[in-house]
Parts: sequence; structure tokens; C-alpha cells
Amino acid sequence: MLSIVIITRNTKELVANLLESIRKDHALDPFLREVILVDNGSSDGTDTMVKERFPWVSLLRNTENRGFAAAANAGILRSAGEYVFLLNSDTLLIEGEVAKMLEFMATNRGVGICGPQLVHGDMTPQRSYAHIPSLLFEIVPRSFLEFVLPNRFSTKGPSRRDRAFARYPGGECRALDSNCEASLVSRDVPSLIGAAVMVRREALDSVGGFDERFFFFLEETDLCLRLKEREVKVVFFPQSRVIHLQGRTVRRNWVRGRIQYNISLYKFIRKHRGTSYYRAFQAVRVGKCFFMILLLSMVPFLLVHEKTRRTYSYYFGLFLWHLRACPDDAGLLASSPG
Repeated sequence: MLSIVIITRNTKELVANLLESIRKDHALDPFLREVILVDNGSSDGTDTMVKERFPWVSLLRNTENRGFAAAANAGILRSAGEYVFLLNSDTLLIEGEVAKMLEFMATNRGVGICGPQLVHGDMTPQRSYAHIPSLLFEIVPRSFLEFVLPNRFSTKGPSRRDRAFARYPGGECRALDSNCEASLVSRDVPSLIGAAVMVRREALDSVGGFDERFFFFLEETDLCLRLKEREVKVVFFPQSRVIHLQGRTVRRNWVRGRIQYNISLYKFIRKHRGTSYYRAFQAVRVGKCFFMILLLSMVPFLLVHEKTRRTYSYYFGLFLWHLRACPDDAGLLASSPG
């Protein structure tokens, strides 16, 4: 019934921990058909480790870094399950949680793709679904919208307090027990965070899988949008949790990673919006970039902090990228051979 497809590149220890968590999740035993690991040209011995420690994993090794979308499509093509659970290598399963998601998908045929509540290692919630990129979010900070209209714009899911207590009709709060899980309601969302998503195969087939023009970032948003255009439901399912060690896979190349996000963002806007909209969108981002460079240059003492220096390097690199007419090879592709 279920195929798990994992995408990795030079994250041997993370992959080992993830595969170990899959092995220990015995609730999946009746449903799990296969685990497929797609290695995007790793040079850290990931393939040898998998063959020695996890011989039950089907290893598909690319000779070069093909990006997430292409690697995911290759893994999906190799898989045979009715449902495909796509995982980043920086995730960990919690026993019994994925089985909840599988049961939800099996009993809700109109749902084509769903995502769990992503959590940190201490079980505090992360942003688990996303809004579609737009001029509104470029002009008005998302943090401000989340503060003013949390019910509409918050994307973290239930807070730790919400998970610990549930509101009953009488008004009192009681400690969370099995009856309180109903308070964590699944809901339609614009898009999901691609660290962990379960997709119905027929839904994938209906849109032809991921768009491989997206090397990294926003490929899942593009997929969700195309599914919604076919009236296939995209659902956030907070009753299920997956640990996400957020940022581990791009932290080593953070600045290039953020530029890669901009490359994907512009591709997304060009694909789904008109030319005038794209030009306005680009102008706003260039203006914000120039403002941040100017601000940090005028207040140099802020650069004492390492995080601020990194932010300055990012905006300076992003500005130069715009001056170079936004080439596709300036992000993670520029560092992928190493």
C-alpha cells in the first residue's frame, strides 16, 4: 500500500537516523511495501552505509545532483505503492504517526496529498503548510499578517499549549487525551511543506509528478497548486507528527540556498502569473534587497553579529544576482559538484 521515497545528498548520518526510525515504526509493518532512497550524487559514503546497514532499502543513485524534483520523480517511477510518502533526509518518524496519515488518506478519497504537523526535536510545532507566493506577502511581512490575522495566515499549526489542552463545550480545559485528538482538525490548505508529504499515486499521475524545472524549493507548492486546479484536495493533517530537523540539509550553503529559493520563486511566479505581475513582483524584491543593503551599510555596528553578517552577504549576493539577470546557476547548482 505504501512506498516511502527519500531524497538525500551528502547527509549520511541523517539518512541513517531516518532509516532507523522507519525500521522501528512497527505500526507501518502491515502497510509498507518498500523504502526507496534516491541519492543525488553523494560523496560521503551514503551508498556504502545503506548497503551495509539497511539492505532492505532500494538504493537509486544518481551520478550528479539532479535536484529534488527530478530525484523525487525517479523514486516515484521506481515505486509501486498506492500511496507515496516523500521524505527529506532531515526527518524522523515517530512510531504510529504515519499510520494515522495513511488511514486518513484511505478513508478520504478526495484528498490527493496531505502533510503532517512538522515538529522540532522537542515536539514544538514548525510551519507545516504554506501560502502561495504573492505580491501581498512581498509587500506586507508574513509575521505581521500572522499576528493580525492568526486564524487566516498562521502556518505553524497548533501551539504547544493547544496540543496540551482542548476546549470542551462547557468551557473548561482538560489535559489532552485520546478524545481530544478531534480538536486537531485536518483542513484544506494552499500548499504543504515538502519535508514530509503523502501523495495518492493517481493524483501524481494526473499532473505528471513534479515539475523538474524546479531544482530545489517550491516544487511542492507548484505540485499542490496544480492538484488544486484539478479540484484535488491538499490537506494539512495535524493529528500526525513528523520530526523535522529544520535546515540541516541547506545550512552548509545557506547563502546559496537562499539564492536558490529566489531562482525557484521567480520560476514559480513566471509560470503561474502574467508578465506584468512578474515584473512588479521582481521590482518589489529588488527594492527590498537594496533597502537592506543600504540599511546595514549605514549602521555597520550591526555587522558585529555573525547572523547579521550572513544576512548582509545574502542580500549583497542577491543584488549581484539581479544585476547578472538572475541566472539559474547561481544558487545550489554552483556548489553542487563539491
